[in-house]
Parts: sequence; C-alpha cells; structure tokens
Amino acid sequence: MTWRCRFHPFLTRSAAGVVLAMALAAASPVSAWAQTDIASPETVPLRPRLGLALGGGAARGFAHIGILKWFEEHRIPVDAIAGTSMGGLIGGAFATGMTPAEIEQLVVAIPWDRMLAPGAPFPDKSFRRKQDARAFPSGLEFGLRHGFSLPAGLSTGQQVDLLLGRIAMPYYATTDFDQLPTPFRCVAADLKKSDVVVFAGGWLAQALRATMAIPGVFAPVIDGGRVMVDGGILNNVPADVAASMGADVVIAVDVSSDLDDNKRGGSLLTVLGESLDVMMRAGSRRALEKATFVITPALKGLFAVDFDRVGQFIQLGYEAAEAQRRTLEQYSVSETAYQSYRAARANRRLTRLPAPAFVDVEGVPSDEAEAIRGRLNRFVLAPFDTAGLDRQMIAIVGTERYLSMTYRLVVSGERVGILVTGRPKTYGPPFLIAALELQNNPSTGIAATARGRVWLPDVTGHGSEVRLDVAVGTQMRLAGEWYEPIGHGGLFVASHAGADRRQFNVFAGKQYRAEYRQQAYQAGVDAGFVLGNLIEWRAGYTVEHVDGHTLIGDPVLPSIDGVQRYLGVQAAYDGQTGPTVPERGVYARARLRRFVQTAAVLSAESLQAPRADPDHLWSGEVDTSIVFPVSRPGRIFVRASGGSSFGSTARVNAFTLGGPFALGALNIDELRGSNYGLAVGGYLHQIYRFAQGAAGSVYLGSWVETGAVFERWAGTSVKANLSGGMIVETLLGPISAGASVGRDGRYRLYAGMGPLLHR
Repeated sequence: MTWRCRFHPFLTRSAAGVVLAMALAAASPVSAWAQTDIASPETVPLRPRLGLALGGGAARGFAHIGILKWFEEHRIPVDAIAGTSMGGLIGGAFATGMTPAEIEQLVVAIPWDRMLAPGAPFPDKSFRRKQDARAFPSGLEFGLRHGFSLPAGLSTGQQVDLLLGRIAMPYYATTDFDQLPTPFRCVAADLKKSDVVVFAGGWLAQALRATMAIPGVFAPVIDGGRVMVDGGILNNVPADVAASMGADVVIAVDVSSDLDDNKRGGSLLTVLGESLDVMMRAGSRRALEKATFVITPALKGLFAVDFDRVGQFIQLGYEAAEAQRRTLEQYSVSETAYQSYRAARANRRLTRLPAPAFVDVEGVPSDEAEAIRGRLNRFVLAPFDTAGLDRQMIAIVGTERYLSMTYRLVVSGERVGILVTGRPKTYGPPFLIAALELQNNPSTGIAATARGRVWLPDVTGHGSEVRLDVAVGTQMRLAGEWYEPIGHGGLFVASHAGADRRQFNVFAGKQYRAEYRQQAYQAGVDAGFVLGNLIEWRAGYTVEHVDGHTLIGDPVLPSIDGVQRYLGVQAAYDGQTGPTVPERGVYARARLRRFVQTAAVLSAESLQAPRADPDHLWSGEVDTSIVFPVSRPGRIFVRASGGSSFGSTARVNAFTLGGPFALGALNIDELRGSNYGLAVGGYLHQIYRFAQGAAGSVYLGSWVETGAVFERWAGTSVKANLSGGMIVETLLGPISAGASVGRDGRYRLYAGMGPLLHR
C-alpha cells in the first residue's frame, strides 16, 4: 500500500512525527510543498524542502530558465525561490505559476532594445518629441529645475514597469509572497541605509522593479523613505534568503562574470567593470555560505548586454544543470509525486482579471489626472484590456514628461478598479537637450556648432509647451515657439519668433570662391493638427527680414537686405523606428510656400550675381526616406527628395546640394539653384552593438547618390556618386566618417557628428 502526503521534514525525524504526519495528510488539504511518497508506515523516505537562489547578471540571468527547464524534466520540485536582479525577474515569474517554457516565451518576445532605450523608445514618442530626437539625436536629457542635473538612469524603465505589471497583475490582492504558487523573495539595496532590503510582500511588480534597478541604467525605486536599487551590489546570489524561507537544501545559481586570473585591467570601462564585479562577489560570498551547493553556468564569452542571445544562455544553463546530474537527481521525485506538485502550483495560480469599476490617478497634476481619466474611461466596466492599457501608458510617457506611467488593479471597498501612477522627472522641468555638430570644411577646417533646446511643458495648461532653441558656433540661432493645443482633438496654434545667422561657402564649379553670411529675423503664427504620434500638418504666415553679404572672397552672391512675407503649408509623417539608423519605416515631409514679398538685392558686384527673387514666388520641397530590414543586422535605405520654384528664378531662397548623403563627393552646399532632385539608395550593416538599447551600434555601409540642381531642365547636368562609410551611434549623437567619388573623378573624405539623412 502506498501513502502520499506533504509535510515538513521535521515531522519525519521520529516515530511520533511519522504518525503525526500521516494524520495531517489524512485530515488536511494538500499543501504546496514537501511532497513524499511513503511506501509503508515503517519506511518513510525523506524529501527535503528545496530552495532555489537565482543570482543577478543582466542577460546572463537567462541561464536560470535553462536550469528550471532541467529541474522540470527531471521532476525536481522547487518549494521556495529567491532572486536578485534578473534572477528576481525569472524567479518572480516562476513564483506566479509560470512554467519554464512560458518564461522562455516571455523573454524571447520582449523587444529588449526598446525595453532598455534611454528615454521613451522613438516609435513611442509624441510627434513633438520625435522632432526633438531628429534635431538633437544625442539621447541625453538634462534637467534645469535645481540647476543643471542629469537623470538618475539612462533608461526610464517604462517598458520594464509594464512587463513586471503584466506578470504581477493577477496577484493585485496578494500582499504576502508566501501565498504565491511558489513562495518568493527578492532582494534590493537601500542607498540611504546601505542595507539589504528583502521583499516578502507588498505589490509584486514594485518589488521586482526595485531588484532590477541597475544603478546608472534604471532610476531607483523610492518608497517610504527608501531609495532602492539592484540588490546585486550587496547580495547578488541570495542563498541566505532562500535558507531563511525554511529550505533544507539551497541550490544557488551564480551567473555573474567568470573569474579570470589573467585579468589585468586595461581600459577604463574594463577596470570599472572588474571593480564592480569584485564588489558584487564580496557582497555575495557571505550569502553563498548558506548554499548547499552552487551551479555556475559556463558563460565565458557571453556578456551581460547580450539580450539577443536568449537561446544560447538558456541552453548553457540547461547544460550546467546536466553537468551536476548526479548531485541534483537525489532531489528528484516520482512522476506521480511531481504531477501532484505541479497540480498544487496550478491550483494556486491566478490568471483571471476582473472588469475594472473605476480609474484613479496619482502622482500627476490635477489637470493631467483628469485628462488621463478621460483617456481611460473606455476601460471601465469592460473586459480587462492589458494591451490597450499598455498603449495608453506608453503614449503618455512618449511626451517625455514622466519617467514612467504604470497601472495596477486595486480594491476599494467591494469594487476593483485601475490605479494609474505617474513618476515625474524630479530633475525637471525645464528640460534641456543638447547636440554638437562637427563637419570638416575646406575653407575653415572644421565647422562646429553647439546647439541646445530648452522645453517647458504645461505652461498654460495640459499639453501646452514653450520651446527655446540656442545655437553657438558656425551657425548662430536664438528662436522660440509657444505651442497651445485646442481641445483634445489634436488641433493647435503655435506662434514662433527667432534670429538665425549662418555662414556657408560659395563655389564656382569645384573652386571655393567665397564665404557668405546670411542673417534672418522672423516671426509668425501657425495653426494645424496632430494625428496620433505619426502625422503633423500646419499652415501659417511668416514675416522675415533677411540680410546677406560676402565675408571673404569674391562676391559671387549678391548682397541682400529686405523683408520677406510668405504663407506656408507643411505636412510631415514619421513612422520610422529611430532618428539616426532606423530598422524600418517611412519618413516624409512636404512644404509649400507662397511668397508675397521677397528680399531685395542691394548690390551686384559680380557679373554672376543674380537678380532678387520675384515677389509672388512659389517654393515647394519634398523629402522622404524608406528603410526596411533584409536581415537581422542589415537594412536597405532609399531617400528621395526634390524642390522647385515652379519656373521662377530663386537665389535668396535657393535650394542646395552637396555633402554627406547629398552628393558626398561635392563640398557642402556646393550646388545652388531654383530646382533640385536627389535620389540615394544603399545598404547598412550592423557590425557591433555597444549595449542593447542604450549606447547604440556601429554600421558599415555603401550607397549611391544621384542628383542635380538646375534652373531649367534643358542642359541639366546630373551627377552621380558612389559612397561608403561608417556610422557610430553614441549617447552624444551619431558620428560618421566616409568617402565619396563621382563619375568625373572628384572625391571627398569627410567626417562629422550630427544628423544624417534628414537635417
């Protein structure tokens, strides 16, 4: 006869204990731990309570999934689980009842580049923030609220917050982690007290967020006076925590960096990485003393930032468990016993979510809270829509006003509703984004401009905004815009004013002839609408005073001084995945201007000096690009642009070509005229990535450029270039270097920093 019961091992340590255990098994419901097959009352095999401690290591933590898969295949029950950082995420997912296969599906489906991106990922930004990212592709934002200050982390953690919320959502009413399908703990570090924080209860998503708050990458979690970051800095493999949960056997899994006796420092980043590794190991050594034994997957050659190598990590974790088969198999139970264990976990797993009865908002100003409630009213008394709520949170964070926007279910009396929590950026507003533009210049050697944009949201109400642009260097600029939405349908009005001064080279053929300066002072007002975060259309009236003259060299262009007035219409579509080297998508911008007055020529010192632009001049321009992937690291891009003065001769408002991605064998803005056309097509291949989603990638590529600038179609000289080069995405902006050669044998080497395709 076979008896089956679940009990704590101390009950088997005496004959009285055996009798008591059998009585409890007969009288009590099956508990979630310590299952044993009993062949007879005389012989009682002992099944110790097993605890699993999963260490941190960023992407290396995916190896934990492989170990859990091996445990499942070999019928080894896990009675308690504790984790730090990525070990906390994997352990927390397992604790909610997810199977190793489900956890693998979860992490494989995660777009880690967007998950770890600095700020909101580009596709999720509002249209205005996309404009900012194209004009200032540095990826860095500073706060000016308390003086010049940096954010607490490179990534806002918004995507991570939503992921953790999805995992934890069914357990909205569970505040004791012992009540999860598998009892769970996770570890964070309190920066204020320099102490370990062990989460045994509370809101599960917040606990997981705290244990994953890698210093410098994600902002800390602030709660109850505690400032919490990744627990790995104090206890990276929490074997002691697993032991404190009543485990008789503690199996620890250490996926931190491999020890290498040959390490000798090297670069600054190498020294910093090795120093952090030493600190983490020192903090974990005491905790590991509580481990029965430690599994250390062989992950040499794989790094903490290799989030796209999930399968490889999982396989190596599985192999690490297989390598300790003899040790681990002593904890294996019978098929019947293991199925009973799995059934107990499944019975305690929660998956259903109720239809919310209300929406509450906290952490945001009252007018913003009212607007958010209005956006979310459609989710009230409707089936719970996780995907829809995620999209709404991402859209709000895409305004870059908040670090993150999360939601959870809460119980109020007898009702269950949605609580939305905003985490404002404590270092702003105002916010500052900056960029440095560098370009080799045949006349001055280097053209350098430092640019910045200060923006202040919600000046006169929700959605309003003031933007101030400043540029110093080869180009000078001081300009501002006051943006005011009308209602909630996307309509807006925007008044703008500014002063620009730019210097550019003038060429006759390929010969440098002069350096020219043009200054403009303008003011205007636009009205338009925004459709989602993809489309903006605006129309308006602008008055501009233009002053231009030769600084150095021959007066190839005329001196001008006068007022211009024009009506303008502009439409833009931005569906690409990034501002520098997108993976895919379409970008298009079209502008049409009707000049009712143009600036006058004051002098024409040269026979080559043209007449002034005619009044009632029409000027239109279209610029578009399409990018699509052809392999994981490769993408093809096509750019087409053109402009026309529709039969009139334009010089003050002429179009130009020349420079990288615009006939690169020519000097910048070498060709000038009333009409132009340009086509560019090529291939870019990612050869290196610094860190997933954070510091960008290195690309090598080649492309063909063909185009012309002309007054009349007859006699148009079309030029063609073959170009190639390297693009490096950095936190300071894209750096590019390349070479172009034309059919006529002209060539140019160039290097620079700043926007590429669309300036």
